[in-house]
Amino acid sequence: MKTIPLVRVSQVLPVVDFLNQIGSPTDRLLEQVSLTPAALDYPEHLLSIYQGSTLMENAANREGLQTLGFLIGRKTQLHTFGTLGKILNNCLTLFDLLTTMEQLVRLDNSGEHVSFRWEHDSIWWQFHYDCLAHGSNLQTILYGLGIYLTAFRVALGPAWRPTEIHLEGPLCRSLLAMDDFAGTTIHGMSSCNAIKIPRAALSLPYNSLSTGDDFNLHPAYAGFQQTAPASTFCDSLQQLVQALLLYGCPNIDLVAAASGLSVRSLQRHLAEAGLTYSKLIDQVRFNRAVVLLQQPDAKLLEVALELGYTDPANFARAFRRWAGVSPREYRLLHG
Repeated sequence: MKTIPLVRVSQVLPVVDFLNQIGSPTDRLLEQVSLTPAALDYPEHLLSIYQGSTLMENAANREGLQTLGFLIGRKTQLHTFGTLGKILNNCLTLFDLLTTMEQLVRLDNSGEHVSFRWEHDSIWWQFHYDCLAHGSNLQTILYGLGIYLTAFRVALGPAWRPTEIHLEGPLCRSLLAMDDFAGTTIHGMSSCNAIKIPRAALSLPYNSLSTGDDFNLHPAYAGFQQTAPASTFCDSLQQLVQALLLYGCPNIDLVAAASGLSVRSLQRHLAEAGLTYSKLIDQVRFNRAVVLLQQPDAKLLEVALELGYTDPANFARAFRRWAGVSPREYRLLHG
């Protein structure tokens, strides 16, 4: 396993909002995937794509809505996706939007792969999600389909319908009855998900008020890049554990469940990296503590709580064990 695919919380918020609107027991559904409502308070934080995908699959089964993911995606505007959304909202044309997404999507969702392929007078916008360890990706695929169609209609007009779509897995026949796909040929069991777009549409304006600045110049881009999902297993696991620390120190069963792995598989991956779970927790806590202690306005109690300690004295003892000095002494030495 190369990495644990992670996604920003901002991509899960539209799912939770939609479930609340239709009266689903959202808190219970979140609990089933090892999430709490408080875990969604920080849009730029990361969680496992397995958690988001399983949340939609469980909700679709409970509500009896085979097209739930598409219904959510169809109501979701790209600009709502935190920093990524703000950068994409500054794109001049549809072509600018596609090329920017191609470069930035994996800084928002390491489990998603996007690209476009030229074909005569058309292009194919292709998107793929890493397979889950178990379970289905159907609702995630439909969610992406809805999001991209909504984005393309900003340039092509609200009545635009693609002439052809390819979807991975068995064909979701409920889509065929939807007005969004009147006149659209939908193929199932394809090698990747793809939407056909007229090549002439690429030059259509996406945001007429855009300044057209390079996304590297966006004031939030540096931070967005620095907090992107990691590309290695251990680093991505550390990011997931760090996100879970805000709600108490997570045990190995919780982290394995959030990763979509069995405890045995997680332990095997850690052993291959020369780590134990307790050592991983220590690494995550120490690295995060160092960052927080360099912020002069961060109180030691707040640092302890963010690292999952309910008692600051326990944090102080652990930090002395890691660094040989107390948190206060570390601040004086490195402040």
